[in-house]
Amino acid sequence: MRGLREIIIYLLLIIGAVVMLLPFAWMISTSFKLPSEVTKWPPQWGSKNFLSKREIKVKSGFDVGSAGSVAGSLREALASVAAERKKNVFTISVDDDLFYRGELHILIEGGGRYSESLPMYEKLEGILSELREISSDMKKMGFKAVKLEEYDYAEDFFEDYFTQSINEFGRLSFAPKLSSLLEKNALLIENNGRGLVLGLRRIKNEEDKKKLEDYYMDLKGKLLEASGKLKRFSKGVSETLSDEELKEIASILRDVLRSSPPSSTDPIAKRMIKVLQMKILDPIETIVRRIEIHDEIWNEYERVQKREIDGDEIVARFLPEEERERLLNERIRESEKLRNYLEILKDLEKEGYEGLTERFSRKLDEMLAERLMDLGIPKEKAYKRVTDLRDAVSSIISVLNERKIDLKDLVEDDDGIDEIKEKLLSAVPDSLLLKTQLSKLERLIPNGVKAGKFLKELVSESDAVSALREIYANSMSELGILKAPSIVKAVRVKYDKEKYWEVIELVLKENVPGVYLRDERYRVAVFFNFKEILANVFQNYVDAWHAAPFARYYVNTVFVATTTTILEVIVASMAAFAFSILNFKGRDFLFGIFLATMMVPGEVLLVPNYITISKFGWIDTYYALIIPWIVSVFAIFLIRQHFLTLPRELYDAAKIDGCSSWRYLWTIAVPLSKPVIITGALLKFVGSWNAFLWVLIVTNDPKYRTLPVGLYTFRGEAGDIYNQLMAAATFSILPVIILFLFAQKYFIRGIARTGLK
Repeated sequence: MRGLREIIIYLLLIIGAVVMLLPFAWMISTSFKLPSEVTKWPPQWGSKNFLSKREIKVKSGFDVGSAGSVAGSLREALASVAAERKKNVFTISVDDDLFYRGELHILIEGGGRYSESLPMYEKLEGILSELREISSDMKKMGFKAVKLEEYDYAEDFFEDYFTQSINEFGRLSFAPKLSSLLEKNALLIENNGRGLVLGLRRIKNEEDKKKLEDYYMDLKGKLLEASGKLKRFSKGVSETLSDEELKEIASILRDVLRSSPPSSTDPIAKRMIKVLQMKILDPIETIVRRIEIHDEIWNEYERVQKREIDGDEIVARFLPEEERERLLNERIRESEKLRNYLEILKDLEKEGYEGLTERFSRKLDEMLAERLMDLGIPKEKAYKRVTDLRDAVSSIISVLNERKIDLKDLVEDDDGIDEIKEKLLSAVPDSLLLKTQLSKLERLIPNGVKAGKFLKELVSESDAVSALREIYANSMSELGILKAPSIVKAVRVKYDKEKYWEVIELVLKENVPGVYLRDERYRVAVFFNFKEILANVFQNYVDAWHAAPFARYYVNTVFVATTTTILEVIVASMAAFAFSILNFKGRDFLFGIFLATMMVPGEVLLVPNYITISKFGWIDTYYALIIPWIVSVFAIFLIRQHFLTLPRELYDAAKIDGCSSWRYLWTIAVPLSKPVIITGALLKFVGSWNAFLWVLIVTNDPKYRTLPVGLYTFRGEAGDIYNQLMAAATFSILPVIILFLFAQKYFIRGIARTGLK
């Protein structure tokens, strides 16, 4: 019976320990997970971060656009939009968790085909000519307006056509609009007796009248049925309708057109059939033909790809930081657009390569502002004018780049602003944006400078910043190729942790357009060695540490907790000595009052304490975090109770030997009470380390925040990134756990000696 009782007790203890430790274990497990694993259901304990191989889900094809760098200002955004598309760069979008290291393997399933640059040929030009006419007709019907340019090369047309900006078959635009058009046509047939059927009364031939009426009703039913079927195409994963979906839509529309209007000799019936054909049937036939043209363009796209890719696998490894910096430095020195700025860049590189583009841009702005100040413009206005000048120039460059016009070829150094306006408006007469920005530029260019030369210098600086941004992005994202087909010249992995996107760029030979690789299927995997696996496992800790100033929070927390603990031990020891050893009038009554204060909830004291601190001017100072908490009634009570267990004769003997009360306290009483004092100190340290509410209300400046408040702030900034939040929570409580493990024996001994349970 006794053995059974012990087994039950041990089982209960084990269950209790598991229940208590389970949340902490789950927090640790979550801190190692990838973002997609945090929200996975059902939850799992492990993580792909511990694996040596990770399969990566990717998106490639014509629904995936090219990713660019995130612009930090208006002029950077305009420069990014105006930049010429790199025809020989193919982009694979990562639809999975980000990866920053390892060996990248890209498998082209079933091999692949491509073609070199092809001029527009007669058949494709004929299709394009018909497409312009049909697109114009569809625009009149209310469908998305498209802009079809003149193309010199087939791949330029394919690239434009198969993107959402040109292709008319957007899921959220085409399908709903087509469904609405069919419903409208059905109402046109019979709209409460006022539609096309109204004209039937004027037909004298009863047989023709009956045939036409039956056809109207049959057509109306088909239109409504087709409209209902088309509504489901509005839902889907891809932004554009797939080829299979378009073929199904065309089949539905052909069912509507399957029966022809009845023939008739009656002139009124003929006119009605003509109206029916023009308003209902012709638009449907136009849409069907538009879908057929899409199929013809796709067939031509596949037909021109006659070359086989010599290899179906690409293997590349992430380069070390030193190698990427070497590439960056080398490419900067080789760039024509940066040749005049090498001295500036050399000085900036001494501070490191991090944020080089932004620092270079700021340096050019400072130099331009100094130049404006030399011309008599006040400092505040000079910097504002620099920003306005840069934005105006970027807008002008953007407009000219769309027309493939180089500003430097139009403007001469000696040109005045009026001549510049005349030349640019003659080159692009229909741009309201250009007119607006030229008028703005006229006000901004300072007096005493040659407008043409000044403008060309601004353009050169803008080109230099854009060139450096591109070189920096490419160099810092480049991988070392271990194996690849001959057409692949470089592999890059570009990502943005904040916006959480990642793309793989394949740079092909100059004469191989990337559009021809969009119809292939790709399998992507990343392999990691042991060192890289460890880096993956602790990546969340690194990201969380850099996402907020946790180093500052740690320093503040350690300083406040240590200082508060030391001062409390000193004050509590002296007070405990007075209440236990010394004899004075009202000692026990005064100690009772001290104990009574423990009955007052701490929240009640927050407001008066805050007012007091405010009166002292201690908000956002270490005084507010330390001074109010150096006295603890519980610590005084704990140490006093142990002091009472010390023999009174020990104190009397010390006094006889000439020992003062101060010396007795610190050389005899305190050393003998070490377990109890360590217990009190440990409790105080943990309480101070975890203090949240008081720190939150007396600190506004982040430089005075401690870890709990910093963790709360980080949670607000990080949003739903729970893996990083758990990582931050883990390294926040880790020092306290380590401290408790080392001081555990003193803690238990101190509790036992004071008789507390």
